Amino acid sequence: MKKVYLLAVIAALVGCSEKKPLTPEEQWHGYCTSMGNAARSIMLDRQSAIQKEQAVEHANKIDDEFTKTFILDIIDQVYALPEEQIKKDKDAARDQIKAQITEKCLTTPHDKLPEYKQF
Repeated sequence: MKKVYLLAVIAALVGCSEKKPLTPEEQWHGYCTSMGNAARSIMLDRQSAIQKEQAVEHANKIDDEFTKTFILDIIDQVYALPEEQIKKDKDAARDQIKAQITEKCLTTPHDKLPEYKQF
């Protein structure tokens, strides 16, 4: 019993240790993952009959210009899709836009990591 308790304490201490700082590449990958998640959320909003004007109004509240431009582009892309395409297989449509936007972001040139909140 003491061994199990000791192992649990050691595991907890190891888990609580400081994490290494992320490299710029890891930070960019995290940002792009968030943009993919945002695209998925935007698609879900579209599938739930949220109007494009509402999405744009919400996006315009984003302070970081790089992120705002990226999100507005996602909104344009999602709302340009035919309704039948996004409603035929809703889950697949959300997964597809998430993957497309994540990949697009990963290949987007950037000078610095934008300010953003994770989605």
